[in-house]
Amino acid sequence: MDEGTRIDHATDILDRVLTDARCAAESLAEAASLILWDQRPESGTGILLSGDHRSALQSHIQDALRNNTWCNGAGFASYAAPAGSGDGYWTLEWWRQEGRSMQRAQLERNQETRQRLDFRAFTWFDLPARQCEPVVDGPYVDYICNGAYTITAAHPVLIGGAFAGVTAVDVLVSTLDRLLLPALRAIGRPALVINQDTRVVTSTARGIRPGSLWKPHASDIQGSSPTGLRLVVLPPNPPRVPRSPPVGLQPPRTAR
Repeated sequence: MDEGTRIDHATDILDRVLTDARCAAESLAEAASLILWDQRPESGTGILLSGDHRSALQSHIQDALRNNTWCNGAGFASYAAPAGSGDGYWTLEWWRQEGRSMQRAQLERNQETRQRLDFRAFTWFDLPARQCEPVVDGPYVDYICNGAYTITAAHPVLIGGAFAGVTAVDVLVSTLDRLLLPALRAIGRPALVINQDTRVVTSTARGIRPGSLWKPHASDIQGSSPTGLRLVVLPPNPPRVPRSPPVGLQPPRTAR
C-alpha cells in the first residue's frame, strides 16, 4: 500500500465517523419534528416538552446511542422564551452511554445553572438556531456534560419551517483517536487532524498537541472534507511549532 492509499484510508475513516455523526443528528431531528408536529413555536423561540413528547424523544435518542457505538452522548436542546417577566426555560433532554451502560444526564433540573451556562451562545446550538443549518462543532472541553475533549454534530429541528430546537450527538476525541490513530501512524509521516479554525484535534507529530492552533504550510498535504475536520500530512520532522498553546492551557471553552 503506497502513501497516497494510506492517506486515503485514514481520510475515509475520519469522514465515515463524522458523516455517521451528522446523519445520526439529522435522523434525530427528523424524528423530533414528527413527535413535536402539534407544536407551533413563535419565531426565535423554542418549545416545552410534554411528558409524551419527552418519552417519545427518549426512545429515539436511546436508539441513536445503541446504533452508534462511537457516540458518547445524544439529545435534544431547546429554549422557550418567557411569556412575560422572568426567565425562559432551557430544555436539555440528554443521554450518555459508556460501553453497554446508558443513562440520562440530569442537566435540565437546575434552571439556575442552565441560565448561567446558556447554551444559546454555543456554536452547536447558535448556528442551527440562527441559520437553520447543521454544524460539526469542536474540539472543545465539555466541562458540563462529560468533562472530556469532544466533537458535536448538531442539526436544527424545524416544525412547519419554524425553529423548535437542536438535536445533537457527541463523539469523544479519545474515541476518534482509537479509531483513527492506527491509520494515521501507518502513513509513515507526521499527521494531524484539524478543524476549520486549524485547531488540532489529534496528532501523530512529535510536540504538536491536541488543542493547539496549527499554521498550514505549502509543504503540507491537506485533504478536503465536507464534515468540518480534515487530515493534514506534514513533511518529516517539521521545524515549525503550533501558533498557540493547547486549549487546556487557555481559558476553557465550556459547553453544556
